[in-house]
Amino acid sequence: MKKIILSLLILPMMATAQKKYTVSGNIANLNEPAKAYLVTLQNNAWKETDSTDIKQGKFQFTGSVNEPQQVILAVKRTNRGKVESQKDRKDFFLENSMISITGDNSLQDAIVTGSKSDKENSEREAMTRPFTAKIMQLQNEFGKKTAGGTYVKSSKERKVAGDSIQNYVAAIKAINLKFAGNHSDSFMGLYTYNMYVLDSHFEPVKVEPLFDQFSAALKSSPLGLKTKEKIEIGKRRQQGSKATDFTQTDNHGQPFKLSSLRGKYVLVDFWASWCVPCRAENPNVVKAYAALKEKNFEIVSVSLDAGKQQWLEAIKKDNMPWIHVSDLKFWKNDVAVLYGINSVPQNILINPEGLIVAKNLRGDNLLDQLKVYIK
Repeated sequence: MKKIILSLLILPMMATAQKKYTVSGNIANLNEPAKAYLVTLQNNAWKETDSTDIKQGKFQFTGSVNEPQQVILAVKRTNRGKVESQKDRKDFFLENSMISITGDNSLQDAIVTGSKSDKENSEREAMTRPFTAKIMQLQNEFGKKTAGGTYVKSSKERKVAGDSIQNYVAAIKAINLKFAGNHSDSFMGLYTYNMYVLDSHFEPVKVEPLFDQFSAALKSSPLGLKTKEKIEIGKRRQQGSKATDFTQTDNHGQPFKLSSLRGKYVLVDFWASWCVPCRAENPNVVKAYAALKEKNFEIVSVSLDAGKQQWLEAIKKDNMPWIHVSDLKFWKNDVAVLYGINSVPQNILINPEGLIVAKNLRGDNLLDQLKVYIK
């Protein structure tokens, strides 16, 4: 009986002990005075949440996390009693385990061991890195401009490069999708699904079945609950869904309600004055509006601006004579959050019955695309 009682006491203690992390660092050739900082994401902002002195190149952090999370480890050398502003950094995934970080002269060349999540993420990155490098190479080569502002490469050459980039992007997406499917029992599988499969243009009907394959423990975890919410928000902008109503202040200071346009075709366009692709697309939108404004069609532009003056100046400069709304909350614009918009430009087309019939229509042939739906 004593053994049973002792076992019952020990097991909870062991479980508690395992829910901690220890990060042990060793930068062998770091002999000068320095401090190590643990930087974590708090309320969407990176903050130094822990620090310790480095002695003879060694340091250690202990604590606990509810689930694995990406963090930044930074080292600052001390010069004559003052801590330098420039940091030597290393990002990795922190989890409740024994983690070692070892290097010779800096964190940048250090090796992280002991974190399963970080190891799996490194494996995923190794598969996508070649394609990412090719994308950066093409962007650097074909994005070059002369002193006069014209592209060095011809439009035909840039079109070919653009097609190649799209193919590489598709290859990366396929890798992430396969990785998430093959790691349905690990945090990194769910993290990959949340970050890269549920991208800014994901189709809930296509990717939600994969979420169902994750373990019950993962789906009920903090990240799992956020992922489920992200899918549900994504459904608000998918074709066939009823458009979620909203009210926001227009550029004249008056409240505007989306449902006030019921009975019309409405293009809800998400943009911002600081968004270069948005401004490049605006002439196409202006052309389409001029052709369709008398045919039961209206546009509502939702701006993700933070400054009112810049927003109003862009409306005037781009000659956009339709409805404009914004709460000037930047990426936290209430309508953008409501529809899960995390990249611009994006748009949805709503029919007179209030149903979303299309989305992300744009380009030189925007008018022709709209005519397919506007009867």
